[in-house]
Amino acid sequence: MIPLENAGLWEAANEFAAAQKRQWSGEMSAEALDAWQATNLQKTIEYCQDKSPFYQRHLAGLEATSPIDALPFTAKDDLRQHLDDVASLSLDHAWVYYETTGTTGVSTPCPRTAEDSIRTGVALCEGYRDLLNGHGEHLSIAVMGPTELHSTGDTFGDVFRSLGHSSIKMWPHSPVVGFERASHLLQRLPITGLTCTPGMTILLARHLLASGIDPSSLGVRVILTVGELATPQLLEQIGKVWNADVYSCMYASQEASILAVCQSDGRLRTTPLNYYYEIIDPDTGLVLNPTSEEREGELVVTHLYRGAKPLIRYRTGDLIRAQGAGQDFTITPIGRARDELHIGNAVYAAHDFEATILQGCPAFLDYQVDIHRRRDHDEVDLLLEPRHTPSAEDHELAERHAETLAHDLGVPIHVLWGKTDAQTSTGAMVSWKAARIRDHRENKPGVETDSAAQIATQRESRTTS
Repeated sequence: MIPLENAGLWEAANEFAAAQKRQWSGEMSAEALDAWQATNLQKTIEYCQDKSPFYQRHLAGLEATSPIDALPFTAKDDLRQHLDDVASLSLDHAWVYYETTGTTGVSTPCPRTAEDSIRTGVALCEGYRDLLNGHGEHLSIAVMGPTELHSTGDTFGDVFRSLGHSSIKMWPHSPVVGFERASHLLQRLPITGLTCTPGMTILLARHLLASGIDPSSLGVRVILTVGELATPQLLEQIGKVWNADVYSCMYASQEASILAVCQSDGRLRTTPLNYYYEIIDPDTGLVLNPTSEEREGELVVTHLYRGAKPLIRYRTGDLIRAQGAGQDFTITPIGRARDELHIGNAVYAAHDFEATILQGCPAFLDYQVDIHRRRDHDEVDLLLEPRHTPSAEDHELAERHAETLAHDLGVPIHVLWGKTDAQTSTGAMVSWKAARIRDHRENKPGVETDSAAQIATQRESRTTS
């Protein structure tokens, strides 16, 4: 809700909503979009130089009118090192305070003003209006976030209610709720949608199946997944489990907020009224040609609105594929640079590896990958957790899939049926690689793998206690 007595904020919200509608529908001209971005880019730089202690130092001696690529990048480590100094407003001027999860480093502050929430919420509304209406006029959507310090519950609750749908807060990892209570709510209430991580859909389905309940019988029509990389191949498997349409509904980070929104066709589209986008070579930092119809590199963003903590040239650390030139384009997140996998003689981005191993895969509930070095060459074990006891046909399908993958990857492949470990559900908290890959070629686990294992252990102890 907008502060009721702030007439200026109501007016600004309505004006932005009208502009966002024009841009999303294609009614805003390229010239108008360029002018919007140029004006607001300079205003953001001036705002940060004036109000942020970090940016006063970081941009010292630089003019707000300098070419954007003449400004230094802002890195994740900058946010961790300088914490509250990055913000442009003090906490008493913020609307709400969040933090990152802190699973792989220091938690960073993520304060938001009302304008921050309005700008991202309006962009989400434009994307989800048609998508959700295709599944019913009034949906009841269960919203499940990773932690109570995360913005997921607030953001999606506001957006769904604004679009005329109901929002049900449900936090299975909370000790007050738990999976048993969440399971009963799913059975008792006429819930027609879910918003959660792909891992959560699997955990809920596993719990239901163990209780003798088929998730596909519950009447869920649409699932919006957030928080972690998920290929169309994995979303298809989740859809089969729940008998629902599944979308990777946005690309975002707690620090930078909503960077791309899902359209009704399932593609993630940028929101250029809120951000200035750059795609760079992750090794050199050079900006890729923005006039190219297809680009692949690391995404860098600058906020075009001035709230609690706007960021300038923030390196997301995420690799994307862009389809379309300019600032209004669709993206495919393909994983982080450090999530690349070296197998045999090939290097795979996270997205490409998952898409390859799951393409044409037998039906499963969950999966994990073990990579070994055996007899001087790499071998891959793909472990599939079945929804039900595997049949003779399932074993035959697994053998056929192994033959196909061995040909595609160029290394020996074993496709096995069995129970995946608890780490597979930690992708949103840590990383896709730490959640899905067990690389036995490494001498010792890294920080992310250790963190994923620790989170998994804590979750298992709460579930079984």
